Amino acid sequence: MPGYTRRQLKEDKFAETAQGAAQWATGHRMVLAVVISLVLVVVLATAGIIAWRSNQSEQANLALSSAMRTFNAQLRAPGTPANDNSLSFTSMAERGKAAAREFQEIADKYSSVKPGKIARYMQGVALLQAGDNAGAERQLKAAADSGDKDVAALAKMAQASIYRAANRISDAAAIYNDLKQHPTASVSKAQALLELAEMYEKTDPQQATSIYQQLQKENPQSAAAQVASQKLAKSK
Repeated sequence: MPGYTRRQLKEDKFAETAQGAAQWATGHRMVLAVVISLVLVVVLATAGIIAWRSNQSEQANLALSSAMRTFNAQLRAPGTPANDNSLSFTSMAERGKAAAREFQEIADKYSSVKPGKIARYMQGVALLQAGDNAGAERQLKAAADSGDKDVAALAKMAQASIYRAANRISDAAAIYNDLKQHPTASVSKAQALLELAEMYEKTDPQQATSIYQQLQKENPQSAAAQVASQKLAKSK
């Protein structure tokens, strides 16, 4: 048609598209209602989960602080009366058992948030203090499988200490090498190497020397390199 401009063509096309969309919406009101409802549910659920997790974390942190006070409570001589104003125990084993119970309660109740995962790790550490190595190993393995890489790294370090005490050198070395290859904010490559070298000082001095030299070479100004230098100086 003469004089029919490009703009008019665009306007007509837009009108057709808009009309078609309106007709589709009219004929699919139920589908739209369901889709919109689902979107709202997802948004509200996400907001609810964030609020719930925040509340869970806050409560877990408060409980964790209380359990840590038990774990760090003073020791008093057997037969000495307890001070009403401060918590104390007559032995590390007694203190460890009490702290482990508190940590377990937190870990079981708040397993989905980080403070709960830390509590599981601390339960393992407290059981070590109580002299329950088998129980400690179980809880440390659970903490290592918690899905939090920082907590897992700490738990693995504690596991390695159990293996070292039991003269399971190859098992401990496997953990240190894994941590070396997968450093985290809680356990650095240098920390893993230092532990590995220290373990080898008695069983494989040459290997220990090699690791200390590696630490010196990789980052001469680091604290780990200074420790390595001290160790090498003592071995001469």
